[in-house]
Amino acid sequence: MVKAAGHYGMLHPTCLAESLALYYLLQRQGVSADLRIGVRKTSDEFEAHAWVEYAGAALNQPDDQHRHYAAFDRGFSDQPGDPL
Repeated sequence: MVKAAGHYGMLHPTCLAESLALYYLLQRQGVSADLRIGVRKTSDEFEAHAWVEYAGAALNQPDDQHRHYAAFDRGFSDQPGDPL
């Protein structure tokens, strides 16, 4: 649903915007997913990427794309007292 909205909508969101929307929707439904953010350095560029994982599988992208990034710890997306 999130991917379709980004594809057919007037705006084309970044991986972070898509991941945040998907993470929010899953949390509202009681699905315990993880928001993951990773980084990598290629030649002179620093790149970041975001995705959502459930049971170790990336939900909003091809499975191998996120493996090129060093991800922050899973606890990065946990916030104490989060009302979601």
